[in-house]
Amino acid sequence: MKRVTGNNAPASKFRVSIQQTLDGHSFSRPDLNVTPPSEECVEVELLLPHVVLVPEAFDRSELRKQILAANGTPAAPTEEIVACEAKNGCVALVAVDRAVLDAISAKFPRARFSSPLEHLPKKRDKCLWIACRETIAFVKVYNNGQLLLAEAIPAASEAEIEYFFKRLGTRFPLAEYELLVAGDNPKALRKWIGKPFLRVVCE
Repeated sequence: MKRVTGNNAPASKFRVSIQQTLDGHSFSRPDLNVTPPSEECVEVELLLPHVVLVPEAFDRSELRKQILAANGTPAAPTEEIVACEAKNGCVALVAVDRAVLDAISAKFPRARFSSPLEHLPKKRDKCLWIACRETIAFVKVYNNGQLLLAEAIPAASEAEIEYFFKRLGTRFPLAEYELLVAGDNPKALRKWIGKPFLRVVCE
């Protein structure tokens, strides 16, 4: 969780990240039960796999469930679709457990939501940006500034990363792309990915 200040003051290092365990149940770190409430504007980062990025102009509340389902990441019956604060003309739609949303609302009535999928890399000419957070990797592919792909993938093991990049290599000539690696442990992630790219930069 970081405070939304509206100025250039450094953000608090304290963060609430809503994540998902391997059995599919959402949880938070640190635990919301021991997190003090706040009436201030705070940002809650959603590190969840059922997420899709859509242009802000096409976001409609009545279509959000259909959009996530069409993306292959449908919301469960116990989940609600959260629209993150729009960034760079796009909105991240994320499926979040209702009990978790109720807990957030009780503690942070002015909470704003965000997703790593909304991150805008500095380089967008011909590159692939990937950030591994917990057991999820958020991936975006750009060419000449145009976003070609944005998705969240399982990243708990080297095998999952290897499988994804094999599939990705059938769609994009990776040897022509620059790789931008970020997240919890970019050096380890870089080793998992291998060397199919033109060059690699750890953000």
